[in-house]
Amino acid sequence: MGDFTIEDMLAMQQALQEKYKDKWEPIGPEAGKHKLLWMLGEVGEVIDIIKKNGD
Repeated sequence: MGDFTIEDMLAMQQALQEKYKDKWEPIGPEAGKHKLLWMLGEVGEVIDIIKKNGD
């Protein structure tokens, strides 16, 4: 697995995007922004739980 390159990752991502094109939204800046904001919201919830319950 040490020879896994960025090109390999991009090829895998493109293959998955093609396979699930009817189920997944297209990749683009707007989709990336929404996913990033969603992820940040989830991280915030985890932080709240940790602050409330401790480590």
